[in-house]
Amino acid sequence: MSGGKMADCSSSLPIIVYVDEDLDAREDFYLDAEKSKLFAPVILLEPLPQLSAMLERLSELKFDALVSDFRLADAAPLEYDGAELVDRFNEMRVGFPCFIRTSYEQEALNAADDVNTIYSKGKKSAEENRPLLERVSIQIAHHRKLAEEWSEEIAKLLELDRSTLSASQVERILELDSRLEKHLGADAGLAKLAKRSTLEAELFNVRDELMRETERLINDIRKSLDD
Repeated sequence: MSGGKMADCSSSLPIIVYVDEDLDAREDFYLDAEKSKLFAPVILLEPLPQLSAMLERLSELKFDALVSDFRLADAAPLEYDGAELVDRFNEMRVGFPCFIRTSYEQEALNAADDVNTIYSKGKKSAEENRPLLERVSIQIAHHRKLAEEWSEEIAKLLELDRSTLSASQVERILELDSRLEKHLGADAGLAKLAKRSTLEAELFNVRDELMRETERLINDIRKSLDD
């Protein structure tokens, strides 16, 4: 079901995406995640034929963790597997919580960039699958905590008198922004032109514009974390 299916849970809980070519496997994961009571909506996706299209589909969604089956081409021809999907998505969102479930554990271990993302699927009960779901929940909490710490540090820098900000403090703002951009996605970062201008000779001439953009960034991040 490519349109996705949502679990009826508290909206304060994190949202996860599960990708699998098998309808029964998607339904089983949905039920296990719902029973765990660790997550809000569970978005179930059937893999699209092209990797680029699948990555674009994921970029359109708002969620906190990605879980994918490994052999996505068992039902229909695909140009990628779950390991490549996770690896490419992690290039877009560095450090994002991603996991791979598979019945072909050794093959997946050989294909994945990070073997710690691999979990055996097998024929397990919801209770036996709970350790994976708990690991997903913990990784989401860690990911959110880092974003909150970085955004709070930028906010404190913005509370300083802007006329007294040093070049090193502006550099720190840019560094934190870069981390957030990689962590939360390109839309979370400042405009590249603003970054370049800040590092060039006109540093202090464009500082006010940079700070306004940074304030907008912080507001957006806080709103995203509160949703």
